[in-house]
Amino acid sequence: MTKKPTKSEVSQKRVLDAAAKIFRDNGYAGTTMRAIADEADLKAGSIYYHYKSKDELISAVLDLGIHAVSDSVKSALDNLPETATGRQRIETAVYAHLSAIIEYGDYTLATRRVFGQVPESIRLKNMRLRDLYGTIWQEILMGAKERGEFRPSANITLARLFILGALNWTVEWFKPGGRSIDEVAREFSSVVVEGLMRHEPGTTDA
Repeated sequence: MTKKPTKSEVSQKRVLDAAAKIFRDNGYAGTTMRAIADEADLKAGSIYYHYKSKDELISAVLDLGIHAVSDSVKSALDNLPETATGRQRIETAVYAHLSAIIEYGDYTLATRRVFGQVPESIRLKNMRLRDLYGTIWQEILMGAKERGEFRPSANITLARLFILGALNWTVEWFKPGGRSIDEVAREFSSVVVEGLMRHEPGTTDA
């Protein structure tokens, strides 16, 4: 049975959702705690019950964004059988990543806008979380290469950077009512996998 969130947890989520939207629209320097309180329909002092400063709040927004994606991908991969192929793992991870960044679109867009503006300590803290998430993709891709599913010359690190950059950009152009997340995930996975796979005899491995 799912535990019902407490009143404090609901209020905290309102603050985070409001902050993500305001940071998305106004950037780091242009955002004030009062503007976030107004967006959350709370008294300005209520925000300080959850977060003591704007820096603490933007750090929480950035971290929630990467945790949402990482947790979604980890959960999806854990549900796959051990015999799952590299293609299946990539397709599963792509779909989970896309689903998360679309669901948490304001957080994703806020991150894209303010990441270079926030204090270095906050940026470095979030980068460590990003690096941990990146290792999940490195393991997926390296595992497929070691099993012979990808060509020996495939550059796994470059592939990982391409995949994550392209996936995160999706939130900029994806529109509900157009192609579904499932369709986009399948097409994206096909491009990635076909580019990394071994070529048939008679073709070049370039």
